[in-house]
Amino acid sequence: MGWGEDEVEGIQIAGYLHDVGKLVVDRNIINAPYRIDAKQSSELNRHPAAGYEILAPINHPYADIPLMAKYHHERLDGRGYPDGLVDEQIPMGAKIVSLADSFDAMTTDRPYRRRRSFEDVVRDLRKNTGTQFDVKVVRAFARAILKEVTGESKERRVTKMLGKGYLEDAQVPTLLSDLIADLEEQRTPVGVAS
Repeated sequence: MGWGEDEVEGIQIAGYLHDVGKLVVDRNIINAPYRIDAKQSSELNRHPAAGYEILAPINHPYADIPLMAKYHHERLDGRGYPDGLVDEQIPMGAKIVSLADSFDAMTTDRPYRRRRSFEDVVRDLRKNTGTQFDVKVVRAFARAILKEVTGESKERRVTKMLGKGYLEDAQVPTLLSDLIADLEEQRTPVGVAS
C-alpha cells in the first residue's frame, strides 16, 4: 500500500493490541464454547471502546494505535460498532486491523466451529468488500498472499500462520487473481453510496 516502515510498525502494534479491551469482558463470554447470545454479545461489544480507554493514556510512537483498537469493528456501511462510522470516517489502520482480525477469525478453529476453507474465505471477502472491508485493503492483502503462494515473495508470514497445506491447493492462485481482478474494477465500495 506504499506505507513507510514506521506506519507499518504502528499498524502491526495495533494488531497485537487491538483486543486489549477484552480484559474488561467476562472470561466466560470470551471462552464460551458456543455461539454467544445477544446479551453476551452486547457485553463483548464493549471491548473496542474499553481498548481505546486503556491505550489512550499511553504515549505511543504511532498515535493512531488507540483509534485502531477502538474502530476495528467499524464497517464501511455504518453497521459496525462502537460509533457506527462510515467509510472515510474510519482510519485506514483500523480498516487493516479489521481485515486481519476477520481473516484470523475465519481461518482459526473455534470451539464451536472449524476454520473455513480458503475458497470460502475468498467468497466472504468478495461478498463483504465495500460493506465491511475496504477495497484497497482487501486488494493489497490478496496481492500479498498471492506473492507468497507463487513464490514471488520470500516472506511467508501468512502461509506460515495458516499452517502447512492450507494454501497449497492448486486453485489458490486463481482464486486470488480473480479476486484481485474483480477488485481492480471496483472503484466505489459496493456498500457505500457514491
